[in-house]
Formats: sequence, C-alpha cells, structure tokens
Amino acid sequence: MNRTKATIAISIALSIVATTLILPILAPLIRELHLSVVQGGLMLSIGSVAMVVAAPLWGIVSDRYGRKKTIVAGFLGVFAGYAVYTLVVVGGLSGAMSVTAIFLALTASRAFVGAFLSAVPSGAQALMADITSPSERAGGMAIIGGATGLGLIVGPAVSGVLVAGGITWPLYAATALCASGALAALFFLKAPPVASPVRPQRTSLFSAALQPWLVAGILLWVAIATVQISAGFYFQDRLNLDGETAAGMLSVALTLVGIAMFVVQFLQVRIMGFTPRALVLSGAGSWIAGLLLLLSTANASAYYLAYTLLGLGAGFLLPGIMAGASLAVGHDDQGVAAGLVSASQGIGFIIGPAASTMLYEWNETLPFWSLAGLMVVLILRFAFIPVHGAPFPNTSATGGADV
Repeated sequence: MNRTKATIAISIALSIVATTLILPILAPLIRELHLSVVQGGLMLSIGSVAMVVAAPLWGIVSDRYGRKKTIVAGFLGVFAGYAVYTLVVVGGLSGAMSVTAIFLALTASRAFVGAFLSAVPSGAQALMADITSPSERAGGMAIIGGATGLGLIVGPAVSGVLVAGGITWPLYAATALCASGALAALFFLKAPPVASPVRPQRTSLFSAALQPWLVAGILLWVAIATVQISAGFYFQDRLNLDGETAAGMLSVALTLVGIAMFVVQFLQVRIMGFTPRALVLSGAGSWIAGLLLLLSTANASAYYLAYTLLGLGAGFLLPGIMAGASLAVGHDDQGVAAGLVSASQGIGFIIGPAASTMLYEWNETLPFWSLAGLMVVLILRFAFIPVHGAPFPNTSATGGADV
C-alpha cells in the first residue's frame, strides 16, 4: 500500500473512530442533561438531514477545489462542531444552562457536525478513484471499507475505556482526533492537482447509471441503522434480558460486525478481487442468511453468528457500492459521485430508525423480514438487469464499463 492510500485509510479510520467514540455515551448523556428521548432523536435526525443536504455539495467542492482541501476542511469543521458540542455538554452538566438552551445548542452543533461529516469520505473516495485504474477500483474502495470496519471496532471499545474517567472524556478524545486528522491530511496526504472540468457538472441523484448503486447504498445504511437500533429491543424481548444485559450483548454483536467487515475487505484487497456487481450480490446474500438466522433462532450464540454474517455482508456491499458508483461516471464527476454515495448514508439513517421502530411496534420480526425481502429484490436487480457505467458516453475511459 503506497503512502497516499495509507493516508486515505488513516483519515477514514480517524473520522469513523471520532464518530463512534460518541455513540455509546449519547443515551446516558441525554438522560444526564434531562433531555427527553424525543429531543435526543430529533437532535440526531437533524444532524442526518444536514449530512444529506451537504454531502453532494462536498462532492462538487472536491471536484472543483481538490480532494486534500475537502478532507482537511471536513476534519476542521467536525472539530469545531465537536468542540462546541463538548462545551455545551460540560455547561449543561454543571447546571449553568437551562434544558431548552442545552437542547437548542446541542441540536445546532450536531447539525454543524452533520454538515461537515461527509466531507472526509467524499474527498477520500474521490481521491481513491483518482489514483486507481478501473480494474483496481474495487480493491481501492475495499481499503476505505476496511478502514471503516476498523473504526467501528476501535471507537466503541476505546469509548468504553475512556468513560471510566468521566462521561465527557470520549467527547474530548473525539475532538482531539479530528484535529489530528486535519494535521495528518494537511502534511502527509498527496493528491493530484485539480483538473479543470471539460463541461459543467451534470451527475445527480437522478443519473440513470448511478441510481442502482445509490439505491443499494441507501438500503445498506437503512439495514445498518435497523440492526443498530431495533436489534437491541429484539435481543431484549426474544431472550428476556434486562436493559443492561441487552446493551452489553448488542455491543459484542456490533463489534463482531466491525471485525467481519475488516476481514472481508482485507481479503478483497489481497485475494478475492471481486467486481462491484459480485460484491453487491455476495453482500446481499450474506445479509439474507444473517437475517434468516436471526429470525429462526432465539439464543445468544446464534445471534452472534447472525451478526457476523451481517458484518460480512456489509463488508462486501460497502466497497462494491463505492466502486460501482465511481465506475459509473467519468473522471470529472468522481467527487460528485462520492458525495452522493456519502449522502446515501444520511438518507439511510433518516429512514432506518423511523421505519424499523414503527414496524417493530406492529411485530418484532417485521423490520428484519422487510430487510430480507429488500435484499432479495437487490439481488434480482443486480443479477438479471445490466448495470452499465457512465451516462455520458463521451467522457473519459474511467466510466462506461459494465461492472
């Protein structure tokens, strides 16, 4: 792995760790600050909406001003947002602010973080596309996926250690990591110079060649949001666990997801070399297997195995979607495509929590049966309907291939 690829991987890992450091303390913080569950959910949803709105814009910024500047700006923006977020939390815990003021300030800072959160992955995916050939693209994106999986493992584990020193320690650590990420990208990341675009940007959410990959991306993140949220209730209800035991079990299960993602993407880079289409088909198949195991059993060991299968599926799907979207457009639109792929994460985290909890209220198995059905549809779409490349036949050779 050359220096640029290594720095891309480090940047992605740092951004994911900074985000996942905070996730385990959100629920306790909401209660410590005397906020309601509804206020906590609204705060997170507004952050996701900001991410969806900003992600395509970061893609345009990446194409116009360069990948390195986009990544550095993303880290600096999230650093500023987390710094304000931390100050508000500290002030709220000390009793210096009213509940209403805490809610408004946290929501504003969370929205600010959301607006910058997609800059790092957008710039990193576009840069990886710049430095890899079409035949190397899936392997390059698997490096990003592997770094994502590593971040999903390290973040919650480190957060659990830091919180022993105080509930605000993960916030300090996340803020410091963002500053470190900005410095690492600024001094160690080498990116090719920005080329003047030969035509106005025309790639959008409605581009025919991108649509299958973006739909697959939204489905992946809806699925991930569902197993992060509804599965906690499912474990508790199916196994008759108390809240603390269920939370611990879900923590182990999500760690297994991260490990499985990292392993499968390491194998993709080193051994397998699957095409984007094959990665999507393999990933959807793994999700179906994991969901069926989750639905057909009621013991902890089987659930851990099910989550391992889900992690393998996510490990296949994530680089497949990133590489497929990249190959579906020409060189001038790599940043826009990466931004739209990043937006799919925000869309998934808007739809997933609301839809899965609503379905769970009707029947505890409905969220998982629904996901399995959607994964079957995804397999049929990618197995039997051609997925072509760039919608602009006169663009560079990086687009236009059937993948």
